[in-house]
Amino acid sequence: MGELRRDYFTNKIVLTSTKKNESPKPREEKTHTSIQKSIEPKCILCPGNEEKTKSAVMVLIQKEGALIKMSDEDYAPVKDWIVRVIPSEEPVVSPTPGPAYSDQPLYSEPAHGHHYIMVVSPNHYEDFTNMSTEQMINVLTSLQDKIRGLYNQKKVSYVAVIMNNGEEAGAKYTHPHLEIITLPCLPPNIEQEALDAQRSMNDLGICPMCTVVNIEVGGPRQILATENFAAIAPWASSQSYEFWIIPKTHKTSFLKATQKEISDLALILRCTLGGMSKGLDAPAFNLAFHFSSEKKTTRQLHWHIEIYPQKNKLGALEKGMGVYINQVGPEQVAEKLGAYSRQELAQIIGVK
Repeated sequence: MGELRRDYFTNKIVLTSTKKNESPKPREEKTHTSIQKSIEPKCILCPGNEEKTKSAVMVLIQKEGALIKMSDEDYAPVKDWIVRVIPSEEPVVSPTPGPAYSDQPLYSEPAHGHHYIMVVSPNHYEDFTNMSTEQMINVLTSLQDKIRGLYNQKKVSYVAVIMNNGEEAGAKYTHPHLEIITLPCLPPNIEQEALDAQRSMNDLGICPMCTVVNIEVGGPRQILATENFAAIAPWASSQSYEFWIIPKTHKTSFLKATQKEISDLALILRCTLGGMSKGLDAPAFNLAFHFSSEKKTTRQLHWHIEIYPQKNKLGALEKGMGVYINQVGPEQVAEKLGAYSRQELAQIIGVK
């Protein structure tokens, strides 16, 4: 392999390859005939099938050049939408759970929460890897609004935002979508990150993720950087081609991102995910937002997005021992995905 590496903050161990890549070579664009059409008649998330889902709680439409937010309660069902948010058909939490309290060692409590599906485009074949930056901005601003509203609900400690894109990534639908799930407690990974950040701030006076930014921006593991964000392949990546998108300055709240920052985030998301898709033959992937709870104000973390292309499966060493094997080192990842991401950036901003 190469090296035994430890995570920036935790004791996670990764056995990672240090083998160098061959220089990335631009590939010819593939023509996908399915991209030419935008609707799959049997897909319940496609336009025309609004009656087959639960009523939308948020719908974004464009009318006379202006963006308008509505819901199916205003006009059921809203047509000609560009973003649509509906309750999940198979929720993992419920706003009215039954009693389920018990103590350790068989602890349980009611799984109270809300579970929504955000349909990110009316086009069945348009996802985060190929949509316009304008549509990405529409999705991100709608996401801010929905998260903000959910934190006003009772018994919501955290709003989790995830994307499972592709069957191998666990997607519920083939139509591109985000999932928004409220939880009555902090997720363990988020709580640990917040505790690590608090400990670092108390002991060293610096945010640990800010330290990561200072180390990685402009270095061999940077994939792409914009004015406000950096995409990096983390030092001890637990999965091949894993990468993070991080605000360059200390930010704890995605909800407080300005319109300029949202536009910049849309650009780097689109370029890196588009580069990943072209460079790795359109893999299934998971995406997760990591941000502070808007209610747990004493536990703050530097928010970021983590992306996990499904290029390798976890084995017994990972599952049983907590030791990860990464066949593609982060320096290789940054070199390869960086080349494809810069190609995407050049195409989007019109640079030849």
